[in-house]
Amino acid sequence: KAQSRITHWLYHKAVSDVERLVVMRLLELTKMQMNGLGYKLRTQISTALKTRATAIRNAIQRYNKYAALLNPPRAPLQWEQIVEYSFLAEFDLLRDSDSNIQAKRWASPTYRNASAQYFELQRAKEEVRHLDVEIGRLLTKICDDRLKYPAAIKKLEESNPFLAGELTRRWQYLNSVNARHLWHLRKTCSLPGYSGPVHAGLRLG
Repeated sequence: KAQSRITHWLYHKAVSDVERLVVMRLLELTKMQMNGLGYKLRTQISTALKTRATAIRNAIQRYNKYAALLNPPRAPLQWEQIVEYSFLAEFDLLRDSDSNIQAKRWASPTYRNASAQYFELQRAKEEVRHLDVEIGRLLTKICDDRLKYPAAIKKLEESNPFLAGELTRRWQYLNSVNARHLWHLRKTCSLPGYSGPVHAGLRLG
């Protein structure tokens, strides 16, 4: 029994080592993508990443060694699995003391990925419903701009020409922005399965 406890302790330590090294690797990868890094710092991070990769492979070997000694033994880890881990919960699953936990259907990476994709699909459907509303509002707003800005400028030309000039400059800029929005909206409306409005509505109030 004492040997079993030692093996479990070594196993959990191996999991912690792999987790720590993977988190450090993710942080270094994030730094590499930051703007404004000098050549020297990028070189240092690149060197650290190479060293970290070697350390992770060694940690995986230690994990697999102690995972095989458990009763029942745990499935071995591969480098390909580790680099795809994006949530620390993946490591919590490895640590679970229930020896049958990884035999559960929900513990399988295939089932977990399928569940994640399902919920992503549900959120995407919600986003489509929101966009159907927002696109109509944007189309209506652009249509109203085309009517109200020129009318306001014309009204101000006699009473306040300076304000009319400033409003004209702002309208020219806004009109160019609206034109860009309309270009994207036309492409969106032409997508297969698009369910939102294709024409401007009528603003209330």
